[in-house]
Amino acid sequence: SGDTLVIRYADVQAENDVETQFAHKFAELVREKSGGRIDVQVYPAGQMGEMADILSSVQMGALEMCRTNPSWLADAGAGSMNLLSLPFVFQDLDHANAVLESETGAAMLQELTDKGLGVHGLGYLEPSGRYFFFKDKEVSSLADIKSLKIRVPTNSLATSMVESLGASATPISYNELYSSLQTGIVDGADNPLKGILNMSFFEVSSYVLDLAHQYEASVILVSDTFWNKLGADDQAILQEAMDEAGAYYKEIAGKELDGYREALEGKGLTFVAPDDPQEWVEAVEPMYAQFSAGYEDLLQQILDTQGG
Repeated sequence: SGDTLVIRYADVQAENDVETQFAHKFAELVREKSGGRIDVQVYPAGQMGEMADILSSVQMGALEMCRTNPSWLADAGAGSMNLLSLPFVFQDLDHANAVLESETGAAMLQELTDKGLGVHGLGYLEPSGRYFFFKDKEVSSLADIKSLKIRVPTNSLATSMVESLGASATPISYNELYSSLQTGIVDGADNPLKGILNMSFFEVSSYVLDLAHQYEASVILVSDTFWNKLGADDQAILQEAMDEAGAYYKEIAGKELDGYREALEGKGLTFVAPDDPQEWVEAVEPMYAQFSAGYEDLLQQILDTQGG
């Protein structure tokens, strides 16, 4: 008909976040590749609701696209996605990237379709290391974190992780985290360094435990309802734009990484080295059996994948 096809893309990340920069790059590429016929409109900073609301809207077909994290998809029914969120399952960023770019990573995306969750997995964004940070307590050991109230997103893996470390898991929405730290409802939380910076959590926190406990990827989703209405050419346009914008994201995320740490130190945050990193690893090991049940072979593939 020649009419513009509008795609609404939602996220909870701030406007200045590199993941939002990915979204704008994706929109730009889709516009170019479609000759202006497809218009991706980006709604960051929770404008379309919290992550649970956004994901549900995409599943129901009320919203066309979003970015989410694997643990949310695991709670929605794609159990293999929990493997990507297990604490300390990846040795480092290179290992995480190698898994996402492998057949193992592709199999996990395929499960979204196989389980009939109402979403099509367009691809992954390079993971960001997640770090615990604290309002006013210098935490370097499990003894230090014991009984502290730690904010968790409302998914089961995050709750289990914090409880395994001996802390008290406190589910709070992301857009309420700043005020919850400010008023002492929680003693700490975890986030990528970019999130601590972009959401100004440094204003209400003093310490970061210098130990990346997760390298949790982002998953870019399209509503099945919408995806299945598209012709093969338009599906190809979205996939090509995803691949190119994903490469762009990897480039900008890598350049920014050292800058986040320097910026946070400049804002007064202190990075605290763990006394014994291994005690943190051992504390969460019992989670592996619970969250890999039925996916033991995939977990082994992840552990066996060579990084680099």
